[in-house]
Amino acid sequence: MKIGILIIFRNDERAIEVQKLITLFTEKKKLNVCFVNNGSTDNTFELLKEIQEEASIPISIIDVKKNRGHQAAIKAGVRYLTSQNDLPYILCMKQFTSKDYDCLEKVFNIIQQEKDIVMDVFSKTKRLTHKNVFSLDVVLEKAC
Repeated sequence: MKIGILIIFRNDERAIEVQKLITLFTEKKKLNVCFVNNGSTDNTFELLKEIQEEASIPISIIDVKKNRGHQAAIKAGVRYLTSQNDLPYILCMKQFTSKDYDCLEKVFNIIQQEKDIVMDVFSKTKRLTHKNVFSLDVVLEKAC
């Protein structure tokens, strides 16, 4: 079972550690990752492209030219992920911070494990407005 991971970035050049993110997304076969660059005016998009090129799994990037808010960025990412794949769940992180690396690794390790563990995490998490889309922030709180 593949799980969609949607992470929204906006002017996060200072929070992005390219090598850490490349390592984070290495050999995670059960993840389908999409980054949304939500109207960044710094070098965020270039850093995301570098991660995309270096990671061992496919990572999609949606470059939203003008910031229209988190909901519009989430909607664009969810629409893209669901059009490309049949994903039972999508985890969405509205804003990336540098302190999220360790927790993300824990969540990704849970996803790589048994289906029942994953189902338990989702059953205890409130959905966002979109069908089968959950807040990765809430999952991180439960896992960390």
